[in-house]
Amino acid sequence: MSKNSIVIKTQDGGAMGAYIVMPEILPAPAVIVIQEIFGINAELRAKCDALADQGYIAICPDLFWRIEPGIELSDNIPEQLQRAFHLFSVFDVERGVEDLQSTLAHARSMKACTGKVGAVGYCLGGKLAFLMAIKTEIHAVVSYYGVGLGAMLDQASKIAEPLLLHIAGDDEYVPKDEQAKIINAMEDHPTAEVYTYPGMDHAFARGGGMHYNHDAARLANGRTERFLQEALKS
Repeated sequence: MSKNSIVIKTQDGGAMGAYIVMPEILPAPAVIVIQEIFGINAELRAKCDALADQGYIAICPDLFWRIEPGIELSDNIPEQLQRAFHLFSVFDVERGVEDLQSTLAHARSMKACTGKVGAVGYCLGGKLAFLMAIKTEIHAVVSYYGVGLGAMLDQASKIAEPLLLHIAGDDEYVPKDEQAKIINAMEDHPTAEVYTYPGMDHAFARGGGMHYNHDAARLANGRTERFLQEALKS
């Protein structure tokens, strides 16, 4: 497994940093790992490492680079948590999606990539992953407790590739009525799978986080591993 930092050219000519991990066997499919509101911290790097161990090129772009490159925060430190919420409030979602489209193009251009690319996003990244499913021809998308999905359900018909949604049953940022709307809207969608985790709060799969739950995270991650295997390696 090889770890490195790369620079991705963005649609507007900028230079965005990214963390990349290469698996032992190449060529391989790629998975774009989409950050939470805490930047590319140790937890996101660990998720990339785990994907590389599963045989994927894992790429995590620094989506906060337009605000400040290299941000690393934790939800266990109150001051950093408040800063993360501020970053979320000023983050330009449209530009973020454009930067992810640039990441997708970069991944597909890599000689080491088979051409198949998926995305896995968490929290803010879960929202951006859903938008990637709507706006791009990415091969597979996984969204963990994405925020704001209820406002985008009218665009769900545009999703043509496999989509996996993990919903925290007691998510403090996604009310139960919104969860019900998401589940109902995606129930008959031909390419979507939706799983709810009763009693779990937002970010139950964030290792070391305040709401981390080992059993729920293991269940969700196992479903993600199976989903990506079927969508990107078959």
